[in-house]
Amino acid sequence: MRLHNTGAWQPGDPEGNRRFVTTHTAEAPLTLLSGRTLGPVTMAYEAWGELDADRGNAVLVLPPLSMSSHAAGPAGPGHRAEGWWDAVIGPGRPLDTDRFHVVVVNNLGGCDGSTGPASPDPEGRPWASRFPALDVVDQVNAEAALADALGIRRWHAVVGMSIGGARALEWAVSRPERVGRLFLIAVAAATRIEQAGHTHVELELIRRDPHFHGGEFYHLPEGCGPVTGMALARSFSHLRYGTEAYWQERFGGAAWYHDSDGCHAKFREYVLAQGEKVWERFDTNCHLVLSETALSATVARGRGSVGEALARITAPTRIVGFSSDRAYPPESQRDLAYGIRGARVRIVDTDLGHYGFLFEPGLIEPDLRQALGEE
Repeated sequence: MRLHNTGAWQPGDPEGNRRFVTTHTAEAPLTLLSGRTLGPVTMAYEAWGELDADRGNAVLVLPPLSMSSHAAGPAGPGHRAEGWWDAVIGPGRPLDTDRFHVVVVNNLGGCDGSTGPASPDPEGRPWASRFPALDVVDQVNAEAALADALGIRRWHAVVGMSIGGARALEWAVSRPERVGRLFLIAVAAATRIEQAGHTHVELELIRRDPHFHGGEFYHLPEGCGPVTGMALARSFSHLRYGTEAYWQERFGGAAWYHDSDGCHAKFREYVLAQGEKVWERFDTNCHLVLSETALSATVARGRGSVGEALARITAPTRIVGFSSDRAYPPESQRDLAYGIRGARVRIVDTDLGHYGFLFEPGLIEPDLRQALGEE
């Protein structure tokens, strides 16, 4: 059955460079932290570069919430846009595919081929609102099962940014023997209260859309889903990932003060368009599930304290933050570095805000190269 009102990848769509692994079945499901089970579970990923005979050159990249596994390569069948980290992955680039086998995984609960709310349940119906709540622990358990299926017992490095960085932390804390090196970008040990407040507003914008229907909108005619709520939520989110200085420079600079009507119009059009683009390529129920997962993220759960959790990390660790990041302010990265033995931290002075690693990947290139062993 073809689902409506979703930007999720669906079976029958071009696969592009995606690869799929069934990590759990209905008979042998994934047991979640909540006590519920989920099966079958399919994990989608993309990979670049050859895997060595000893399988020791694999690098795991864990993307932010709304980014897919298509981190490198052109747009084309199966991929609406160029890879979101295309400048970073490839021969001679920081993630050098002549040296490394780079694996980028679509989040469990996502909508780009991995099992999520738009996926069929064991009876073949879309999970929709019945999809279980997830924890970062659950997502990493699924990723570990994928690594097992690929025969990768130990990652040369695990790289994570934003909420993907929370998963990278979980890898290093729960499976230190499987993480050779750790590189964390714009992340914290636990979700901050201001960040949580913004996320709650985003989710309410979606839930209060009269076309949300409690998440049961896949069967409705195309265009009858919560497009307004989803688009406004993502526009609101996009705003806080930039900064005052960045937006002024991009939309008028000094002219902002002299031609406010024209600059405001351009800015309004841009911001609203960003939300509409997310509606076209993402799934609203997946956004809710992944956002709720991010809200509950803390490396301390079940481990006493953040300090006790971070003390489990044995991998050489590099951490990068951005001076103007309002989602994960620099003190978050400094706190992480304080808790991880031998960790090195650098705060990049930039007006780009949280998405500095996307807007200008060159900002973190030297740190990434060093994190991978190019001292």
